[in-house]
Amino acid sequence: MSNNRVLIIDDDKRICRIIKRVADDLGVDSLAIDNPAEFESAYLRYEPNIILMDLQMPRLDGIELLRKLAEQHSEAAIILVSGMDRSVLETTDELGKSLGLNMVGVLNKPIDIDDLKIILEKNFDPLKERRTQSLALTAEDLKKAIAENELVVHYQPQISLASGNVIGAEALVRWQHPEHGLVFPDSFIPLAEESRELIGPLTYSVIETVLQDDVARRGSGVELNISINLSPRLLSDLSLPDKVDGLLAKYQFDPNRLLLEVTESGAMEDPSLTMDILTRLRLKNIRLSLDDFGTGFSSLVQLYRMPFNEIKVDKSFVMKVSKDKEAAAIARLTVDLGHSLGLEVVAEGIEDQYTYDWLKELGCEIGQGYFISRPVDVDQFSKWMDDHSKFTH
Repeated sequence: MSNNRVLIIDDDKRICRIIKRVADDLGVDSLAIDNPAEFESAYLRYEPNIILMDLQMPRLDGIELLRKLAEQHSEAAIILVSGMDRSVLETTDELGKSLGLNMVGVLNKPIDIDDLKIILEKNFDPLKERRTQSLALTAEDLKKAIAENELVVHYQPQISLASGNVIGAEALVRWQHPEHGLVFPDSFIPLAEESRELIGPLTYSVIETVLQDDVARRGSGVELNISINLSPRLLSDLSLPDKVDGLLAKYQFDPNRLLLEVTESGAMEDPSLTMDILTRLRLKNIRLSLDDFGTGFSSLVQLYRMPFNEIKVDKSFVMKVSKDKEAAAIARLTVDLGHSLGLEVVAEGIEDQYTYDWLKELGCEIGQGYFISRPVDVDQFSKWMDDHSKFTH
């Protein structure tokens, strides 16, 4: 953890001491500033990768700090610390994201020490996503990675909330870079999406890897549903249904076990063309999942016309259901909407027992999240499968 540096900015010296003590207990370098006017020089000198900041401070408030961080193109994980009401915090969080900042959470005052430890440790993850800017990846690098099979697939288990049984997994691409180690999709998917010449081969490479892994699992008597994210860029490719169908036939994979995940905003970019492609996929018995529902502004009438089998409650709501009444209300409404449309409902972002039980009580069918398992490589996934009975409720 020696590479982690925590910068604390709060005009309340007591709050600074509390946060610094927790950081020290976790073995992490930290610097506390109770004079916001010193922030800029401290930031440049200290180069933190985690920043905890108050919103209400004299002379320089939190909004001004966010603006300064954006001007510095900061990639630090930013945690808001405040006693302000929820609507102000949520708006500030969205403002930070709109400025391109890495907003990772909110701590309410008075600070709960356990919550503080959890949010800090979560951002100490040694596999924390690397950003394209720092790695200086190019389209040629990615093209070479696809050709040389450097892309790997990790799996995040999906379980029946009612029984605890594993029913499937979401396949998530990673890049096993020869120099940078494991690189996460935020660092290279945007690069691939700039051109269909890259996003197409990347997607089909992921699908083929998933199907090869599945052949090995079937050999040991295990058949699971697999979800794969589909780039919005491919929703304008009329050849997509036939290409996917051809790969499924090659590996004798039952199309009913494949779910292609489409984001709400992606589905609405060109509704008529999307409807054409999605309907042809359904005619080939490939199932469709509507991902990130509730985070866009799509027309429900348009979504109703799309042939989805499943709807996913976005993790930005699920992760807050125990503490945020509005997030819980949106999650509940999404579950109810999915059921009223005859869709299965998947909740992603389950991180504790309370959320698991709450969703189970709502009748949400499927869950995934760190409480169940982080995304793991194919070998770890097989091992997790052997031990999964501990999640039977």
